[in-house]
Amino acid sequence: MKAKRDTPKFKSDREAAEFWATHDSAPYAGARREVAVKASPALRRRVAQRAELKKPGTLRLEAQQIAAAKQVARRKSVPYQTLLRMWIAEGLTKERVG
Repeated sequence: MKAKRDTPKFKSDREAAEFWATHDSAPYAGARREVAVKASPALRRRVAQRAELKKPGTLRLEAQQIAAAKQVARRKSVPYQTLLRMWIAEGLTKERVG
């Protein structure tokens, strides 16, 4: 595919979003250049904190517990990991309220 030279000019963010939602950006790759972005220390801290919160944890379960959760999950047509997360969230909510 032939590389296009210039990225189109847009009148608004909405126009740009609509264009990129329906077009492949690969042909425009040659026209891009690296830019330095400066972020405030406060923003850097907030981003780091959010990343830390999203780190997955490990929970060791007995094989029978996993098998039972998989059976229930199949009946409910949800992935068993999702079911376990839902149960944990429900339990935490109940403990906070109760």
